[in-house]
Amino acid sequence: MATFGALLVDAQHVVRADFLDHARAHGVASVADEVTALLCKLAQSGPVLCTCSTLGPLVDVIGNDKIVRIDRPAMVAAVAQGGEVVVAIFLDSTREATLALFDDVAAGRSIAKLVLCDAAWPFFEAGDMDGYARPIVASVAGQGSRVLLAQASMAVAAPLLAAQGITVFTTPVAAARAVAALDV
Repeated sequence: MATFGALLVDAQHVVRADFLDHARAHGVASVADEVTALLCKLAQSGPVLCTCSTLGPLVDVIGNDKIVRIDRPAMVAAVAQGGEVVVAIFLDSTREATLALFDDVAAGRSIAKLVLCDAAWPFFEAGDMDGYARPIVASVAGQGSRVLLAQASMAVAAPLLAAQGITVFTTPVAAARAVAALDV
């Protein structure tokens, strides 16, 4: 929430960790009705940003222009620059959704590779964001010159990667800009 609190002033934050927990255990379809209902209800009051990459495909199914999927704007920006992109994820539960979105946005062009930074997860769960950034950097450094950090929390690794001369695409700022554009 702190990431988006700084980017989206006067935003209402609705955190439903139970949706992610249930989706990881039982699949996204198991929470589809509840997530769809909540997002549609929130969209009645204005633009909505769904910040969960695992639940992102539900945003595409809903098809409401007021609801932004966290990873789409950054993915569009990365693909628009051309060339290969290393896509980094830290939860395997986002693999399928991230690859499907990339295929959709890239219109069939391939990514250089998908890198799973799962060694970062224990640090994230412990709230150790410095510790969390290090295995992300270790996993993607040397994999390519352009990296998309597909989950919002991974943005903490961006400065370390940029210091190595890597072009980094992150989801929070791109998504916040997309939401702000809808609020005009």
